[in-house]
Amino acid sequence: MKCFVKSSFWTGWLLCLLGLINHSCFLRPVEPSEGPIKTLIIDAGHGGKDPGAVGRRHYEKHLALKVALKLKAIMQEQLPGIKVELTRETDHFVPLYRRARMAQDRAGDFFVSIHLNASENHETFGTETYVMGFNKGQEDDKTIVAENEAILFEDDHQELYGGFDPRSPEGHIYFKLLKDAFREESTFLAEQLQGEYREYGGRIDRGVKQGPFVVLYLSGMPAILTEVGFISNAEEEKFLASEAGQQYLATSIYRSIKTYNQSFKRKSDFGNR
Repeated sequence: MKCFVKSSFWTGWLLCLLGLINHSCFLRPVEPSEGPIKTLIIDAGHGGKDPGAVGRRHYEKHLALKVALKLKAIMQEQLPGIKVELTRETDHFVPLYRRARMAQDRAGDFFVSIHLNASENHETFGTETYVMGFNKGQEDDKTIVAENEAILFEDDHQELYGGFDPRSPEGHIYFKLLKDAFREESTFLAEQLQGEYREYGGRIDRGVKQGPFVVLYLSGMPAILTEVGFISNAEEEKFLASEAGQQYLATSIYRSIKTYNQSFKRKSDFGNR
């Protein structure tokens, strides 16, 4: 039985809604953290049979992993008090639900998913960071659809995700009903990160946005999905593929996490006065 019945919009809506609500993949297991990050989950988007966006010479899956590995190295050197876990450290495919389960099993406090963007307009460039949410008119947003399409590489995605179809506008009705318990924490880090991309990394700031990303919702914790640049732009692809570019991006993420944790220390110091 398909989740979406074209002949009846409301029938499809009800079937999909019931399937998603009752499916264990879509249940949040934890409460919002009210302290600094102690365990950071770094998620390198795509991998293995899922290449992600494709540039002239590079795949998203490879460059996202390189930035993730550099971020882990910087974190371990500069912030050794934070435990760092990666959802993948090699070029292999990890289903979205399994990434989220790994984050929960490893008691993550924050989930950072690293991706590269693409556009039919090859002149488009810049960085943008998403938090979980939904805006009217996002049903056909190509960035959101492209990242959620990773579930289609999973053999049992129809069962695992209650029939959710990332390419169907009706499939996003479910996300309109969500209230994100982690919006404040996620937005704060996203804003810090976009500032670092702009001021430290010298990148074009396309802003903080919200979108119905499956991997953010499933993570069950404060989470952001950051698009570090457009692989479809020839000049930006060169930057994204360079050691220096990857280091700038990874350092920008590290600096935003450092600021995030310092904000809790300032609150604590102020409260003890």
